[in-house]
Amino acid sequence: MARLDSGSWVNGLKTAACAAMIAGSLGWAAPACAESLLDIDPAPETGPGQAWASVAEMIMVYYDVPNTGPGDMQCSLAYFLTGTPNCYKAPDESEFTAVSRIVKGYPQFAHESFGELPIAMRWEEAKTIPPQDIIQEIKFERPVLVQIEPAPNEGETKAEKRAVLIVGFDGGPDNLQLIINDPKVYLATQNPYLEFGGKVRDQSGQYLIGYADFQSFLKWSATLWKIKPD
Repeated sequence: MARLDSGSWVNGLKTAACAAMIAGSLGWAAPACAESLLDIDPAPETGPGQAWASVAEMIMVYYDVPNTGPGDMQCSLAYFLTGTPNCYKAPDESEFTAVSRIVKGYPQFAHESFGELPIAMRWEEAKTIPPQDIIQEIKFERPVLVQIEPAPNEGETKAEKRAVLIVGFDGGPDNLQLIINDPKVYLATQNPYLEFGGKVRDQSGQYLIGYADFQSFLKWSATLWKIKPD
Protein backbone atom coordinates (compact mmCIF):
# COMPACT_ATOMS: atom_id res chain seq x y z
CA MET A 1 0.00 0.00 0.00
CA ALA A 2 1.08 3.61 -0.45
CA ARG A 3 3.10 5.01 2.40
CA LEU A 4 1.22 7.41 4.63
CA ASP A 5 2.80 9.82 7.06
CA SER A 6 1.78 13.05 8.76
CA GLY A 7 3.18 15.09 5.87
CA SER A 8 1.23 13.25 3.21
CA TRP A 9 -1.90 13.34 5.39
CA VAL A 10 -1.63 17.12 5.70
CA ASN A 11 -0.99 17.42 1.97
CA GLY A 12 -4.08 15.31 1.36
CA LEU A 13 -6.21 17.64 3.49
CA LYS A 14 -4.86 20.68 1.67
CA THR A 15 -5.55 19.12 -1.71
CA ALA A 16 -9.05 18.01 -0.68
CA ALA A 17 -9.84 21.53 0.48
CA CYS A 18 -8.52 22.88 -2.78
CA ALA A 19 -10.66 20.46 -4.80
CA ALA A 20 -13.71 21.41 -2.75
CA MET A 21 -13.14 25.09 -3.46
CA ILE A 22 -12.81 24.37 -7.16
CA ALA A 23 -16.00 22.29 -7.23
CA GLY A 24 -17.86 25.00 -5.35
CA SER A 25 -16.72 27.88 -7.49
CA LEU A 26 -19.62 27.37 -9.98
CA GLY A 27 -18.35 29.66 -12.65
CA TRP A 28 -16.31 31.99 -10.45
CA ALA A 29 -12.56 32.22 -11.06
CA ALA A 30 -10.86 29.07 -9.79
CA PRO A 31 -8.98 29.73 -6.52
CA ALA A 32 -5.26 29.19 -6.24
CA CYS A 33 -4.24 25.98 -4.44
CA ALA A 34 -1.31 25.30 -2.17
CA GLU A 35 1.42 22.98 -3.37
CA SER A 36 0.71 19.28 -2.88
CA LEU A 37 3.45 16.69 -3.18
CA LEU A 38 3.54 12.90 -2.83
CA ASP A 39 6.18 11.16 -0.72
CA ILE A 40 8.22 9.96 -3.72
CA ASP A 41 11.84 11.06 -3.67
CA PRO A 42 13.51 11.78 -6.99
CA ALA A 43 16.60 9.79 -7.92
CA PRO A 44 18.87 10.22 -10.96
CA GLU A 45 19.45 7.38 -13.39
CA THR A 46 22.22 5.02 -12.33
CA GLY A 47 23.67 4.96 -15.84
CA PRO A 48 22.86 6.04 -19.41
CA GLY A 49 19.56 4.54 -20.54
CA GLN A 50 18.49 3.56 -17.01
CA ALA A 51 16.03 6.39 -16.30
CA TRP A 52 13.10 4.04 -16.95
CA ALA A 53 14.31 1.72 -14.16
CA SER A 54 14.48 4.62 -11.71
CA VAL A 55 10.89 5.60 -12.53
CA ALA A 56 9.69 2.00 -12.15
CA GLU A 57 11.51 1.66 -8.82
CA MET A 58 9.92 4.90 -7.53
CA ILE A 59 6.44 3.48 -8.16
CA MET A 60 7.19 0.06 -6.70
CA VAL A 61 8.79 1.49 -3.54
CA TYR A 62 5.89 3.92 -3.10
CA TYR A 63 3.42 1.03 -3.14
CA ASP A 64 5.61 -1.18 -0.92
CA VAL A 65 6.14 -3.84 -3.58
CA PRO A 66 9.01 -6.15 -2.50
CA ASN A 67 12.22 -6.68 -4.39
CA THR A 68 12.43 -10.24 -5.73
CA GLY A 69 16.25 -10.05 -5.91
CA PRO A 70 18.86 -11.32 -5.94
CA GLY A 71 20.29 -7.91 -6.93
CA ASP A 72 18.96 -4.40 -6.45
CA MET A 73 15.37 -3.64 -7.36
CA GLN A 74 16.16 -2.02 -10.71
CA CYS A 75 17.91 -5.19 -11.88
CA SER A 76 15.01 -7.27 -10.55
CA LEU A 77 12.56 -5.17 -12.56
CA ALA A 78 14.66 -5.58 -15.70
CA TYR A 79 14.87 -9.32 -15.12
CA PHE A 80 11.07 -9.46 -14.84
CA LEU A 81 10.82 -7.82 -18.28
CA THR A 82 13.52 -9.72 -20.14
CA GLY A 83 14.40 -12.89 -18.21
CA THR A 84 18.08 -11.94 -18.47
CA PRO A 85 20.32 -10.67 -15.63
CA ASN A 86 21.87 -7.71 -17.46
CA CYS A 87 19.72 -5.06 -15.68
CA TYR A 88 18.55 -3.47 -18.95
CA LYS A 89 15.22 -3.43 -20.76
CA ALA A 90 15.02 -4.62 -24.34
CA PRO A 91 16.53 -1.93 -26.59
CA ASP A 92 13.51 -1.84 -28.89
CA GLU A 93 11.03 -1.23 -26.04
CA SER A 94 10.19 2.34 -25.06
CA GLU A 95 10.68 3.53 -21.50
CA PHE A 96 6.97 4.15 -21.08
CA THR A 97 6.01 0.69 -22.29
CA ALA A 98 8.61 -0.93 -20.03
CA VAL A 99 7.45 0.93 -16.92
CA SER A 100 3.81 0.29 -17.81
CA ARG A 101 4.50 -3.45 -17.96
CA ILE A 102 6.18 -3.27 -14.57
CA VAL A 103 3.14 -1.52 -13.06
CA LYS A 104 0.73 -4.00 -14.61
CA GLY A 105 2.58 -7.23 -13.81
CA TYR A 106 5.42 -7.00 -11.33
CA PRO A 107 3.46 -6.35 -8.08
CA GLN A 108 1.48 -9.58 -8.38
CA PHE A 109 4.60 -11.53 -9.38
CA ALA A 110 6.64 -10.09 -6.49
CA HIS A 111 4.09 -10.85 -3.77
CA GLU A 112 3.50 -14.36 -5.09
CA SER A 113 7.28 -14.94 -5.11
CA PHE A 114 7.28 -14.47 -1.32
CA GLY A 115 4.23 -16.67 -0.80
CA GLU A 116 2.07 -13.63 -0.05
CA LEU A 117 -1.41 -12.90 -1.31
CA PRO A 118 -1.12 -11.56 -4.85
CA ILE A 119 -1.75 -7.84 -5.20
CA ALA A 120 -2.68 -6.74 -8.68
CA MET A 121 -2.57 -3.09 -9.71
CA ARG A 122 -5.44 -1.22 -11.28
CA TRP A 123 -4.89 1.53 -13.80
CA GLU A 124 -6.42 3.42 -16.70
CA GLU A 125 -4.78 4.53 -19.93
CA ALA A 126 -5.17 7.83 -21.77
CA LYS A 127 -3.30 10.12 -24.12
CA THR A 128 -3.25 13.07 -21.70
CA ILE A 129 -5.47 14.05 -18.77
CA PRO A 130 -6.77 17.55 -17.86
CA PRO A 131 -5.63 19.63 -14.87
CA GLN A 132 -8.67 18.67 -12.79
CA ASP A 133 -7.72 14.99 -13.08
CA ILE A 134 -4.11 15.69 -12.09
CA ILE A 135 -5.36 17.43 -8.94
CA GLN A 136 -7.66 14.51 -8.18
CA GLU A 137 -4.92 11.92 -8.62
CA ILE A 138 -2.55 13.70 -6.26
CA LYS A 139 -5.44 14.24 -3.83
CA PHE A 140 -5.94 10.47 -3.73
CA GLU A 141 -2.17 9.99 -3.36
CA ARG A 142 -1.63 8.33 -6.72
CA PRO A 143 1.35 9.20 -8.95
CA VAL A 144 0.74 9.59 -12.68
CA LEU A 145 3.02 7.87 -15.18
CA VAL A 146 3.38 9.79 -18.44
CA GLN A 147 5.27 9.53 -21.69
CA ILE A 148 7.14 12.50 -23.12
CA GLU A 149 9.07 12.90 -26.36
CA PRO A 150 11.44 15.87 -25.91
CA ALA A 151 13.84 16.83 -28.67
CA PRO A 152 17.00 14.66 -28.71
CA ASN A 153 20.07 15.86 -26.84
CA GLU A 154 23.48 16.17 -28.40
CA GLY A 155 24.75 12.74 -29.40
CA GLU A 156 21.24 11.22 -29.58
CA THR A 157 20.09 10.28 -33.06
CA LYS A 158 16.35 10.47 -32.45
CA ALA A 159 13.76 11.55 -29.91
CA GLU A 160 13.03 8.99 -27.20
CA LYS A 161 9.61 8.04 -25.88
CA ARG A 162 10.53 8.55 -22.26
CA ALA A 163 8.77 7.76 -18.97
CA VAL A 164 8.50 10.36 -16.18
CA LEU A 165 6.34 10.62 -13.08
CA ILE A 166 3.94 13.38 -12.01
CA VAL A 167 4.25 13.46 -8.21
CA GLY A 168 2.60 16.76 -7.28
CA PHE A 169 1.30 20.13 -8.37
CA ASP A 170 1.08 23.78 -7.45
CA GLY A 171 -1.71 26.21 -8.32
CA GLY A 172 -5.21 25.44 -9.60
CA PRO A 173 -6.80 24.21 -12.83
CA ASP A 174 -6.29 27.55 -14.61
CA ASN A 175 -2.60 27.94 -13.71
CA LEU A 176 -1.49 24.41 -12.88
CA GLN A 177 2.22 23.76 -12.34
CA LEU A 178 3.27 20.10 -12.45
CA ILE A 179 5.93 18.60 -10.20
CA ILE A 180 7.79 15.98 -12.22
CA ASN A 181 10.31 13.33 -11.17
CA ASP A 182 12.51 12.76 -14.22
CA PRO A 183 15.66 10.70 -13.49
CA LYS A 184 17.42 11.41 -16.80
CA VAL A 185 20.68 13.28 -16.35
CA TYR A 186 20.55 16.20 -18.78
CA LEU A 187 23.40 18.39 -19.92
CA ALA A 188 22.99 21.83 -18.35
CA THR A 189 22.48 23.47 -21.74
CA GLN A 190 20.08 20.78 -23.03
CA ASN A 191 17.53 20.40 -20.27
CA PRO A 192 14.04 20.58 -21.85
CA TYR A 193 12.39 21.66 -18.58
CA LEU A 194 14.60 24.73 -18.30
CA GLU A 195 14.33 25.45 -22.01
CA PHE A 196 10.56 25.73 -21.77
CA GLY A 197 10.12 27.74 -18.58
CA GLY A 198 10.47 25.05 -15.93
CA LYS A 199 12.53 25.17 -12.75
CA VAL A 200 14.74 22.68 -10.94
CA ARG A 201 13.23 21.71 -7.56
CA ASP A 202 15.77 19.04 -6.68
CA GLN A 203 19.12 18.36 -8.33
CA SER A 204 18.39 14.62 -8.13
CA GLY A 205 15.79 15.05 -10.87
CA GLN A 206 12.65 16.94 -9.84
CA TYR A 207 11.17 19.84 -11.81
CA LEU A 208 8.31 22.33 -11.70
CA ILE A 209 6.79 23.20 -15.09
CA GLY A 210 3.52 24.62 -16.36
CA TYR A 211 0.88 22.14 -17.48
CA ALA A 212 0.51 23.70 -20.96
CA ASP A 213 4.28 23.89 -21.52
CA PHE A 214 4.75 20.29 -20.42
CA GLN A 215 1.97 19.11 -22.71
CA SER A 216 3.05 21.09 -25.75
CA PHE A 217 6.83 21.38 -25.63
CA LEU A 218 7.84 18.18 -23.86
CA LYS A 219 5.23 16.43 -26.04
CA TRP A 220 3.22 14.54 -23.43
CA SER A 221 1.74 11.70 -25.48
CA ALA A 222 0.55 8.84 -23.20
CA THR A 223 -0.62 8.37 -19.61
CA LEU A 224 -1.08 5.55 -17.11
CA TRP A 225 -3.22 6.84 -14.24
CA LYS A 226 -5.58 5.78 -11.45
CA ILE A 227 -2.73 3.49 -10.42
CA LYS A 228 -3.61 1.69 -7.19
CA PRO A 229 -3.42 -1.76 -5.59
CA ASP A 230 -6.49 -3.91 -6.16
